[in-house]
Amino acid sequence: MKHSNWSKILFVSSLVVTVSPVVAQSNATSTGLGATVEAVTTEAEHTAADTQSAAAALDELAQKSGLPAVELDALLADCDANQQSLYFCAWRDQIAAEQVLRRALAEQAQSLPQCRDTVAAEIASWMQARDQSCASSALEQWGEGSMRATAQALCVTAATAQMTQQLAQMQDCGSR
Repeated sequence: MKHSNWSKILFVSSLVVTVSPVVAQSNATSTGLGATVEAVTTEAEHTAADTQSAAAALDELAQKSGLPAVELDALLADCDANQQSLYFCAWRDQIAAEQVLRRALAEQAQSLPQCRDTVAAEIASWMQARDQSCASSALEQWGEGSMRATAQALCVTAATAQMTQQLAQMQDCGSR
């Protein structure tokens, strides 16, 4: 597992998130989310979710970036190789975190169907606030610099992982 050499304090909504980018080498069993995903699922579920998320995240990344899989594999092979690799790893991790959140929402909707519409509306509103907060924080930290997009992706990933944890702990419609 590769670790970037820098960390930033990014402001996400009303809480402060320290983002130490943990970027994993691309392989079939890693989403780059590490311990964050483990807090949401059991170890057995973690392995299955990671494998599924890694493949799905790579597919979605290829679709959104327009890059062929071979080129993406090269960029994701060593996240610390260069700035472009770091960015694509951060983007991949953001996509994977959002996929894990969507799965948690689906599971929560099955276990608490009476909460589905309320929680979906809250999550949609939270996502807008998250995106605005992360964009603002990244702009404040990096200006229009080339690391802004990477910092924004890392912020979104961290905030999404925290929301996924909160959602997984939800016992009733008002317990988030």
